[in-house]
Amino acid sequence: MKLIYLSLMLILCNNAIGSIGVSSHYAYSARSFSLSDALVADTYHTFQSFSNPSTLNQCKKINIGSSYFHMSLDRSIQTIYFSKNLPGNAGLSIAILRESVNDFMGKDSFNNPTNNISMSDYYGLLSFGLKSFGISIKMHYSSLNINETHSDRFSGNSIVVDLGWSKNLTDKFRLGVKLENILNPYLNWDVDIADGFSHSYTEEYPLIISLGSGYKMSKEHYFLFQQDISSFNDDLVYSSRFGYEYMPTENLFIRCGLKGNDDLRLGFGYIYSLKDNLPIILDYSIDLGSQKEGISHLLTWSLGL
Repeated sequence: MKLIYLSLMLILCNNAIGSIGVSSHYAYSARSFSLSDALVADTYHTFQSFSNPSTLNQCKKINIGSSYFHMSLDRSIQTIYFSKNLPGNAGLSIAILRESVNDFMGKDSFNNPTNNISMSDYYGLLSFGLKSFGISIKMHYSSLNINETHSDRFSGNSIVVDLGWSKNLTDKFRLGVKLENILNPYLNWDVDIADGFSHSYTEEYPLIISLGSGYKMSKEHYFLFQQDISSFNDDLVYSSRFGYEYMPTENLFIRCGLKGNDDLRLGFGYIYSLKDNLPIILDYSIDLGSQKEGISHLLTWSLGL
């Protein structure tokens, strides 16, 4: 079953490291994807608590956001986000992220077609930031069906804790750190194969340490860098991310990113207003398909009240 699960996760997440929980590492917003998710040292934006909950101390009033990714190979991602500032230089956010793959043809060990496979991952985040520190309680539910009748079902659940820190060292330079899956890093699987017996086992999330920096060269130019170190099966895996955001006008953002050596990301953002005091941000990014899986379109809307 683990081989089936990891295969679906790799389809969903392109070239992500093949481990439990990788589906949450693809992207949660169009902006995060276009900047290669190098946002551990970013200042606060809507959805930012996914990358580092410590930035919630910069949250102003109420922020609402929603993402929809229509992707190749019958994949999709949806995100709903809410955040609010709290007294005492603090902030709180609640978010739900759903990722799914539908009607994927299964194969046996001889590469012969079997039944269609579908899976869904749900992540619920409750995040809190105070001054330079933050914590996220991440609830994960995974459901895998390996035939059309759903007689064989696999479901997993967990509650994992992430910790973050970030701080401005100067007006232009910022540092950030995130420890992901630091507490209770286990996904508990319950397997139902319609034989009248209960089958269960546990898999472990990798520990991921993210170190990053953000440098605002000027009002128009913003650079981001992040290095991820993942402990997976007693091995260390390193991944670098770069992001660049250009703001030619007050309402337009042009973005690009690079993950690893060859995963190029492109996107833009635009701010428009229904009323003078109600700015709405539209972000778009295109996934060119680093594994030749086809082009995907990523859209995000957000606003502050």
